[in-house]
Amino acid sequence: MTWIDLGNPTPKCLSTPYQPVDWATGAIQRLPAGSAMSTPPLLQVLEERRSVRDFAPLEDMGLANFLWYACRSHDTWASELGYELEYRASPSAGAIHPIHLIMKRPEDPRWWLYEPRGHFLAELTAAPLRLNGLWEQSQQVVSAPQATLILFLAEPGKTLAKYQNGCSLIWRDAGAQLATMALAARAMKLNFCPLGVTGEPWAGSLAEQGQLVGVGLALLGRAP
Repeated sequence: MTWIDLGNPTPKCLSTPYQPVDWATGAIQRLPAGSAMSTPPLLQVLEERRSVRDFAPLEDMGLANFLWYACRSHDTWASELGYELEYRASPSAGAIHPIHLIMKRPEDPRWWLYEPRGHFLAELTAAPLRLNGLWEQSQQVVSAPQATLILFLAEPGKTLAKYQNGCSLIWRDAGAQLATMALAARAMKLNFCPLGVTGEPWAGSLAEQGQLVGVGLALLGRAP
C-alpha cells in the first residue's frame, strides 16, 4: 500500500495574503431564492441517502433550490487573508471555502460558475474548449447525458494562505461539500452521484497561473 503523507495542518503564525483567481466570465444568470418545501426529517434523509445513476434533466428552479439550500453563502465577513470568509451549510477549515462549483447542464455547451455569495451563475468563457475532454471522461465513467455535471474545483492558495501543510484540509473541504450536497439532494428527492475522477488535467487549465485543481465530480438530476 502507498500512503501519501500530507502532513499535519497548523495555522501559520503570520498569514500570507492571497489574491483570488480573476475569472473570465460572460453571461450572468440570476437565480431565484429557494422556495419553501416539505422535506423528510434529517434522520430519515440519513437512512435513505444513496448514489443513483439514472437522471432526467433538472429544470432551472430545481437547480436554484438545490444550490440555495446546499451551497449558498449565508454570511460573509472581511479577513486579513485578502478575501472574505464565509458561513455556508457545509463546514470549512477556517471558514475559507476554497472549493468552487463549476457545472454543465444538459444540451448546453456552456460551463457555469456558481457564485454562492450572490446566488447566481456566471458563464466561464474559456471552459467549453478547455473542459471538453473532462465532459467526455465523465461520460465514460457514468453515461448520464441528461444529468447536470458538477466539477469541484479547489483554489489551494486560499487555504494555504492561513495553514501550513493545508492540503489535506482542502480535500476534507471537498468531501464536506460533497456530503452536504448528497444529503440535500436526497431531501429534495433528486438523484445525485459522486464520481471518482478528480477532473485533472482539464480542471487546472482554467487558470493560467496554476491556481486551480480539480478535486472531484458529481452528477445531479431528477428521477427519470
